Amino acid sequence: MKMETLIKKKIKEYKPRGGLEHTAKLFLALCGVNHPQVKGHTERVALLAEATAKQLKKDPKAAFFAGLLHDIGKLILPYQLFDGHNIDNIEYAEVKKHALAGFEALKQLHYFTAFCAGLHHALYTAGYGLTIKDFPTDWSPATVKKVLEISVIISICDFIDAFMHRKTEIKDDSNKNTANLKGMLEEKYPDEYQVIDIALKIQKNMKK
Repeated sequence: MKMETLIKKKIKEYKPRGGLEHTAKLFLALCGVNHPQVKGHTERVALLAEATAKQLKKDPKAAFFAGLLHDIGKLILPYQLFDGHNIDNIEYAEVKKHALAGFEALKQLHYFTAFCAGLHHALYTAGYGLTIKDFPTDWSPATVKKVLEISVIISICDFIDAFMHRKTEIKDDSNKNTANLKGMLEEKYPDEYQVIDIALKIQKNMKK
């Protein structure tokens, strides 16, 4: 089945509440106009995150939609930043704005997904985006825990897909000590070996 068709099928089958279905469809449509690389990336991350969450016995629906919308903030940035060229440091500073932009775009609509978008680059050393200080003080520990768990899955799946499909230089120096994907992930996420192993295994099977 074509990936776009599969994504649309899953959006419909999950029957999300609060207009999340329409937000997801609109995001994909807008990506299709000017950000095809972002569209393909987010579709792959959504599927990988969903499958990883299932293996970890976490919420696959939350992981799917957070994965699909994690890069929504890139829509406000020039498409040339994501055309596959090696960006310079000035361009990288612009790219890093997408995490907080995604949070701002979603926070009035889908608060849980908004935090996953804002956190997906903040959960590793020298990351960027939201911090734990940004969590609402009235959230229960269980809610905070779930947001962090799903955000970690999104973050790791995002890095895996970027490594597999982009040819650009890694700007955060995560490859300074190792040239292999698993090594980079273990360097970036030293407390998440289980998520890394499961996501890598699923990604390998998806390629077959």
